[in-house]
Amino acid sequence: MSHLEPKAFLSETLLQRAAALPFSRLARLRFQGRDYFVKMAEIHDNMRLRLFKGDPASALAREAAMLRSFAARGAAVARIIAADERRLILADHGTPVEKAIRSGDVSDALLRQIGSALADLHARGLAHGRPVLRDICHDGSAITFLDLEAGAKLDATDHDKARDLMVLIYSMMVTTSANRHMARQVIEGYRQAGTEAVWQKTRRRSRNLWWLELLALPGVWVHRRRGKRRSEMIAIGATRALIAAI
Repeated sequence: MSHLEPKAFLSETLLQRAAALPFSRLARLRFQGRDYFVKMAEIHDNMRLRLFKGDPASALAREAAMLRSFAARGAAVARIIAADERRLILADHGTPVEKAIRSGDVSDALLRQIGSALADLHARGLAHGRPVLRDICHDGSAITFLDLEAGAKLDATDHDKARDLMVLIYSMMVTTSANRHMARQVIEGYRQAGTEAVWQKTRRRSRNLWWLELLALPGVWVHRRRGKRRSEMIAIGATRALIAAI
């Protein structure tokens, strides 16, 4: 029988079980009827990756610190259950909204909630850095942001927030095959809860990225020839056109 407090016992047990799992960047772990997610430090098996990405343990420690700092400000981010030098064990916060959207299980209200949740993050002076739909979860009531990696900011400027919003809109346009109505709902949710200054900054940044469309033209042509439904290349122009039209 363990003499640890229940919280410490849970943390120690989950870390022991996570240590026995084969390596995976993200793994599911079930214990006592609850699901948890184990995020493991990457393994860089060559010098190029080590030089480009840096030390994996340091990156994981930074993410853990950012999650705790965001949570201290009341931000809706993944809750850390346990952590060591190689692993983060996170609570289950529901279904990634990318999966819900692709399965058609999404309402306009949920789409607006996604935009509103990002605006709330920004209102707390924070920037996610890469709020793509696979890193946003919904449990039936609340939105939660995952994966605070290199771009996350604790003292975000309007420039940082505009970048967040552009990334979110672009992710919507890729995931929904450039469905303008669905992306508009996200934008509406953000604008209702956010600030006009960030929206105008987003529009200016989008206009200044005209050169990305030129770079994407060969990829656009190939994807259209192949009839690709979700195209990262086509979504660049579609995103800029949508932002300009609002």
